[in-house]
Amino acid sequence: MLDLEKLVPITDFIVIVFEILVTIGLTIFVHELGHFLAAKRMGVKVEKFAIGWGPKIVSFKYRETEYLIALFVFLGGYCKMAGEAPEDAAAAGEGGFLNKAPFQKIFISVSGVVMNAIFAVFLMWVVFMAGTEVLKPVVDEVKKGYPAQAAGLQRGDEIIQINNEKIKYWNQVTDIIGASNGVPVKLIARRGDKEMTFDIKPVMEEAEDVLKEKKLRPFLGITPVTFVPEVESVTDKYPAQEAGMKKGDIITGINGKKIEYWDDITDAIKASGKKKVMVKVLRGKKIMDFALVPRVEMIEDQDKKKIETFRIGISPKGNTVMEKYGPIVAFEKASQQTWYFTELTVKSLYKMITRKIEPDVAGPIGVAQIAYKVAKTGFINLLLLISIININLALFNLLPLVPFDGGLIMLFLIEAVTKKQVPQKVQQVMMEIGWALVILLIVFVSYGDIMRIVKGG
Repeated sequence: MLDLEKLVPITDFIVIVFEILVTIGLTIFVHELGHFLAAKRMGVKVEKFAIGWGPKIVSFKYRETEYLIALFVFLGGYCKMAGEAPEDAAAAGEGGFLNKAPFQKIFISVSGVVMNAIFAVFLMWVVFMAGTEVLKPVVDEVKKGYPAQAAGLQRGDEIIQINNEKIKYWNQVTDIIGASNGVPVKLIARRGDKEMTFDIKPVMEEAEDVLKEKKLRPFLGITPVTFVPEVESVTDKYPAQEAGMKKGDIITGINGKKIEYWDDITDAIKASGKKKVMVKVLRGKKIMDFALVPRVEMIEDQDKKKIETFRIGISPKGNTVMEKYGPIVAFEKASQQTWYFTELTVKSLYKMITRKIEPDVAGPIGVAQIAYKVAKTGFINLLLLISIININLALFNLLPLVPFDGGLIMLFLIEAVTKKQVPQKVQQVMMEIGWALVILLIVFVSYGDIMRIVKGG
């Protein structure tokens, strides 16, 4: 049943709509810019190049092209070439799109996708230079029976070097260990004021990746400290707010027990049940005490059973540091990350089509939700999302369906091989089938989006 309290207010709805239009619109504009530049390069006459859709606001003509800004400026844009339709090809002459050689038409058709890929790399490059929040290399759990425990690593150790490589971020730890293939590593960690050296041989174990593929991977048996016992936000009308707690409060004790990690707080609240708890916090240089009674709420566990949980209405601050790089390293990482997301998307689509993993794709509504949530975490994270959307839409555009660039490329390849254009009746049937499949896909993903909202996802 739809929870009305979870519906976003009108102001948030406006923000969602604006952000999704900017996100998708910018992607479409970049795509059309690719077609425009390629058409000009191949000598195709471009009649119109527009930013936005609908009635034009302002326009000017330069040579044979009309450049215009339309009313719905955030809906991307379009590139109208002469001779795109078969009935207009003869009148367009040498400057007509369909009158060009097959491989020229393929070049123009694929250029939109190429531009999206370039734009994705550019956005990733900006993200890596500007910096994103990543976990610090501080050890949390040291699993029993694993190499890290046998070597003597402890909770709270900060990893500062592995195999002569300085460590600043937790993802460096996972990357180095992941590439070790079980070969021993020399790890240096800071414990208090001391630096300690450990020679550790990772254990090889079979584990599932994000695509549910089982592979042998090296493990040390450690996890990072994700959160620190500092309040990042306080929920309205919950016990913590009513008691007077604020963002930035560092929780140092609960019911007389010293707090060092965030899970110490959750354990103490859970153990208190419905009883009053005494929370000691450090606010600036001042020690403060708060008495509050946790709120009882019902949630579903992994087996979909209703269980009681106890909350005071605070969220933790991440144990993070800003990861940023110079232009050259940032570009290298941006290229690698773009390729990773591309490969991951292709494999995911294949596995969904072959039913090896459950379909999990977001439609327009889902993308709007994601864009809204991501935008609240910061502009840089929104750039990362736009980069990923560019990759996904570029790949989607390569599907061999005639409404898309992939379908056109397929037709032009057939033309190149057979030396004749695909008959118009065949193209029309392919177009109708393609649009039917697209509409079905949109309905399917939109239904999934709506069901996630109904279920509170």
